[in-house]
This record gives sequence, C-alpha cells and structure tokens, in this order.
Amino acid sequence: MGTITAPQPTIPGPHALFGWHATAFLLFHTPFSSLRHLHATYGDVVALARGDPFHVLAFGPALNCQILTHPELFKSQATPSALHELVQKTALGRLSQKNLLALNGEAHRSERHLLRPVFQKQQLQCYYEDIVTITQQILEQWQGRSEIDVFLEMQHLIQQVVVKEFFGSPNGANAELIGMLQEKVIALLHQIEQLPTNLLAFYRELRLGEQIEPLLHALMVQKRAQPDPQATDMLSVFLAGAYLDGREPTSEELIGHAFNFVVAGYRGRVTALTWTIFLLSQHPGVSADLLDELDATLHSSPPTREQLSALPLLDGVVKESLRVLPPAVTLSRVTSAPCELGGFALPKDARISYSPFVTHHLPELYEQPDRFRPERWATLEPSPYEYFPFDTGRHRCIGAELALQEMKVVLALLHQRYRLMVIPKKRITPNLRMRPRYGMLMRLFPQDRQFQCVPVRGSIHHLVDFVED
Repeated sequence: MGTITAPQPTIPGPHALFGWHATAFLLFHTPFSSLRHLHATYGDVVALARGDPFHVLAFGPALNCQILTHPELFKSQATPSALHELVQKTALGRLSQKNLLALNGEAHRSERHLLRPVFQKQQLQCYYEDIVTITQQILEQWQGRSEIDVFLEMQHLIQQVVVKEFFGSPNGANAELIGMLQEKVIALLHQIEQLPTNLLAFYRELRLGEQIEPLLHALMVQKRAQPDPQATDMLSVFLAGAYLDGREPTSEELIGHAFNFVVAGYRGRVTALTWTIFLLSQHPGVSADLLDELDATLHSSPPTREQLSALPLLDGVVKESLRVLPPAVTLSRVTSAPCELGGFALPKDARISYSPFVTHHLPELYEQPDRFRPERWATLEPSPYEYFPFDTGRHRCIGAELALQEMKVVLALLHQRYRLMVIPKKRITPNLRMRPRYGMLMRLFPQDRQFQCVPVRGSIHHLVDFVED
C-alpha cells in the first residue's frame, strides 16, 4: 500500500473515443450487461477508458476486501458532478450534509455514534408493531382491487413506515405537515430518478429541497416544544442523544439526519421489497414452500419479532433476493493518496467503483449464480466481501437490520393474504438505481396457492434465470 516507485502496467479497458464518459454512458443505460462485459473482457481491474487511472472498476472479493479494509486510503465520497457542485449552497445541500456515505474518519464515527441508539436491538422492537399495523392497513386497502403497481404500493407503504418510525404518531398539529412532507419526498425521488440525463429534473430537485427544508424545520420545532420522555420515535431518541464529544446536535443537524433517513434510507427498502415480491411471483415452488412455512408457524396471524427467527425459508428468500438483485449495483470510493490496486498504480483522487451485483453473480462463489435459490442459505456462509447488499466495513448501512425486519414483516403478511402475478409479457427492466424502469404492474388475487411463472420481457433475463429445479 506504499508509494509507487516502479513503472506499472497500463490499466486495461475499452478504447473509448470520448474518454471515460462513453463507458459511463453505457453503464448508466445498460448497467448489468456492461458490467459483466467489462469484467469478462478486461479482468478484475478495468479503466473506463484504457489507461485512465482516475476512473476504475474493481471486481471480486479480494479487491472488495482491499478497498473496504483500508477506509483511510479508499474514502467514501458523494458522487461529484458539475451540477451537484452547485447543490452545496442550496437547501438541498444543507439537507444532504449529514449523508453518512459522504463522511469519513472522525466525522463519520461521530455521526454514527449519534445514530447508533436508534438502531439498537431494543429500539428496533419499538418500531415492530408500527410496521405490522401499517402493513395490515395497506393490505386491507388492496381488498377488491385486481391489479396494482407493486413498486408504487411499496413506495407508499415504506414512506408511511419511515415517517412513523422517525416522527412518531401524528397529531392535529403535525399530521398536515407530515402529509406535505411525504408528497414532496415522493416528488423529489421522481426527479432524482431522471438524473443525470435531465437538466430540468435537477432544477426541480433544487426547488423541492427548498420546500422540504421548512417542513422538516417546522416538525423539529414542534418536537422540541413538546418533549415526551416516554416517546420512542427516532427523532425523540436523537434529541436525547449527543455526539462523541458530548455536544448536543443542533436543529440543522437533526434536520439533515431526518432528510437522509426519510429519503436515502427509504429508497433501497422499496426496491428490495419490489424485487423480492417479483422473484417470488416467478418461482412457484419457492412461493408454495414459503406459504407452507408461514402457515405452520403463524397460522394466518402476523409474526411476532421472536417468530421471525423461526422462519428460515423467509430469511433465505430475503437474503437470496438481496443477492440476485441487490439494492446497489455499484458502490464507490475515492483514493486519498497514490496507491496500488490489483497490481495497477492509482493516483490520488481516483474514483474506484466496486459492484455487489457482479460479486453476487460470480460462479466461483455461488453455484448457478443467476438462479433464485433461497435454500442455498441453509448452508451458505459467505464473507462480508462476497455478500454485501448493504455495503460492508465502516460504511455498512447502519439501518440494515431495520430494513431486514421490515422486509420480513411485509412479506410474511402479504404472502399469507394475497397471490401476485406479473402481467404476462410485461417488460421488466431494472435501471442503475434498481427501480423497475416500466413499473411493476401485477395482478392481485386472494391467496389461492395457484402460483405460476409467466413469460416476461426486458433485461431482467440478463440477470435472472427463471428455470426452477
């Protein structure tokens, strides 16, 4: 990891006429096939443009380990762009200042120290009943409907869960504010999905930030004015907490954490649930076995938190879905000094992207890697550099256990009550952010055990082999 003193080989990669931008364009529009092609063609270390050490892809558990076990050298950083440099001086920039993905060293440790009480085991129990209640309410609203867009429904469900977890029970004073906040957050996420190809979406994103900031400020003022020592919502826990140096967080800092939880932490859970429901619908044998397990343990009732540990197939379904279709296709780090990676010299400020998706689909790690086989998790114990749907190391998602808890509760309740079937010939294509590009329209039936795999179109066939054993 020391200073480079000898000549190093040229980093292989495509001869891109327009430099690294051409390859980045392909990765944005056809991420899965492009990543696999680059890995198969050029090896474990690939420059987006041949010989360019500033924009590099790294593949495989060995390089994942090297990157993630040296956080002082491979630093986390928000994705830079000419447009996003402007964000720093806007409301959206202020809201994003507590993004853990962009913090390193002492600043990162201090923020995680403040957040840690919110995600401890005892605190997760406090959110459990809310997750069950909100999920049951949403499922009840599906009664009588014949079709739903699963992505939009999971977006609606998780938004309600997230807001309840963070702000607690709404009252007359803040219910309207929370409703407006949810509306603006959904609109913001829609604009983010259109970046970086739509300049108008960027300016709409900035305007929404200006509208979200005062809503969060008003909710913060209300919470400070009416403290409840018995409250268990996240904001109340934050208000009672402190940084490593004993300093209490300011309102602006709490607003930043609220924004990142309500926006950034929410999106991954929505896509993860959407793809898990899709994969179950396309694997009749797994669906039938899962329903048998749920019936035998739950007897048509909601699961208790203790019962979740007695549902091994449900656990395998969630883990396997996060393996096959992880919430993050790629993650990135930036070098803080010249170094070596996989035998190639990298300069300071080189951006390295590593891929949970590619790692999770390596045949040397996972037998039949494109198959959805939840039963493999009965014996499988991969290292954190072979399986990392929530990243790993110091920057592992602090809310990972909460996200897993939510996913299992929603799936257990939904699968007992309904059967979902993809519209035949529907085009299923995940984008770089794992959102289904054309939605996830599915037919809705009361649970009748008539599970079946239907033909679908789209790039999903490059990611998943739907042949069941």
